[in-house]
Amino acid sequence: MKRSVALIALVLAIIVSAPANAAVVALHDDGITNFTGQRLEQRLDLLAGTNTKVTRVDVLWRRIAPTRPSNPRDPSDPAYDWEQLDDIVRGLSSRGITAMFTFYRTPAWASPSGRENAAPRLADSGRFTRALATRYSGTYAPVGEQPLPEVRRIEVWNEPNLPFFYAPQCRRSGRKIVRTAPRRYSALLRVAYREIHRANADAIVIGGVTGPASSSSSTCSADASTSALDFIAGMAKERPPLDAYAQHIYPIGSPARASFFPSWRTIGRLERALDRLKRGAPIYVTETGYHTSYNRFHRYFVSESQQAAWLDQTYRIAARRPRVEVVVWFNLQDNPFWTGGLLRRDSTRKPSFDRFARLATLNPPPESWTR
Repeated sequence: MKRSVALIALVLAIIVSAPANAAVVALHDDGITNFTGQRLEQRLDLLAGTNTKVTRVDVLWRRIAPTRPSNPRDPSDPAYDWEQLDDIVRGLSSRGITAMFTFYRTPAWASPSGRENAAPRLADSGRFTRALATRYSGTYAPVGEQPLPEVRRIEVWNEPNLPFFYAPQCRRSGRKIVRTAPRRYSALLRVAYREIHRANADAIVIGGVTGPASSSSSTCSADASTSALDFIAGMAKERPPLDAYAQHIYPIGSPARASFFPSWRTIGRLERALDRLKRGAPIYVTETGYHTSYNRFHRYFVSESQQAAWLDQTYRIAARRPRVEVVVWFNLQDNPFWTGGLLRRDSTRKPSFDRFARLATLNPPPESWTR
């Protein structure tokens, strides 16, 4: 009898703790592009062990197209190297995991400066997005093979408001700083949107993908950044098309209390800013998390038990914001530069691993995400 009572109590606790109308519970593994062959299969099994049904996948344009294709809109052009990405997408599909893409890193041949963080030439980026969306439209079959799985959701770039990923951010006009990145990115998004939808009418093109900068740099140096709000305001002047807007959120403090922008307490402010770009646009939080030790990108960190508790709180708060459709935890595993993983560097589990796995099990994505 005691055992039955305890079991009922446990079930009720799980039901009560599960968010209602929850955002899609998703995970990013930024290490997956480091593996091939059997090691990739093992990595995919590790990802599947979290119970996630949605994952964000980096598409590194510079690696896929190291030399300029002769026919860049054609995914079968021999200059393209899709092998690893094909294996990742097929491996995810076979494990019941839906991929969403984020493409970035400019090839030297498409870069005005030769650097991978340079804003790419529009014609080159548009042709690549057509090839990418065509290959993973669900109908494209490489020669002698079965059709590749469809990847419907595609983010256009990663954190284009930060110079580490997208440069330049600004230029000087006399004493005035002109923030050029929002305008140039809007042009990139406009071209990508057109090309992706021509390849797959059902695709969902995700714009913005802004990093968690709360203020714009006061100077126009090589490392100048643009705040997320300033970037959105700049995009609103250009009004590029998009189907959803992505924002990255890394609070300093608990999800319920951190109040700087962007944070969970300022989602309403984000919604109002986005309404000037596209009224009612869905919000994809495609990176969020907490570090558990010091690293070069984040001085702020929390204990492993605190990370687990705040992971729960993050998804609970997101469930109260109807426009937030997905929340992607970053990352699967710690590495020397990022310590917000569910796994430690030695692959042992942090407490957050089990918390995430429980939430992913209790909140499977809707059919619109998996069909």
